[in-house]
Amino acid sequence: MARFRKTAIAAVAVSAVVLTPSAAYARDFGLNDFARQGSTMSSMSWGTYRGELIDLSPNTTDVKTTDMFDGARATAVMISMGESSYFKLTIRRIDEGAIGKEYGAHLHDGKCVAGDGAAAGPHYNTTRDANGVATVISDETEVWLDFDVNSEGNARTTANVPFVPPLGEHSIVIHASHTLHKTGPGGTVGTAGARLACLPLTIKSFSNAN
Repeated sequence: MARFRKTAIAAVAVSAVVLTPSAAYARDFGLNDFARQGSTMSSMSWGTYRGELIDLSPNTTDVKTTDMFDGARATAVMISMGESSYFKLTIRRIDEGAIGKEYGAHLHDGKCVAGDGAAAGPHYNTTRDANGVATVISDETEVWLDFDVNSEGNARTTANVPFVPPLGEHSIVIHASHTLHKTGPGGTVGTAGARLACLPLTIKSFSNAN
């Protein structure tokens, strides 16, 4: 009976996300399945975004520097239960020049500011030491949401991670190439090229959903 109560509470909490105006399309993100794991409201947090991607290019008038995500729209959902988190990102209306290409995407510590990729700060990482240096860089300590662009100019990606990011303002940044899973000639593990676009993601506690 206790397990049933926890599952029911989680389902109600997920419904709250689905019915939130800023998360009108969260029902597309499979959150009901995630809720079946069971949890309590006090241990849950969430974040949603639906709108245009924000351009990080400092000069959008130069054709050579214009990226493929101008005018693209994104829907993002994050929900945590216990000690794990689920992320899903969908992007539509990507320029046809990006079809068939792979891009990196990561949760960052800072804010999403138009024309200022540096404002997003570093990747969120669970292993930063007292000096702010990440001691372990992987898809187990960071949120990596790499994606391929399909023939219709759309992309969809998910990530399940064994941690819960802190409450507050964050961003999801789209990068110019896929994320490197190990250091080599192509660069350092965790890097993914230039910052092209971003979306804001504010993580809240369900107990403060209003």
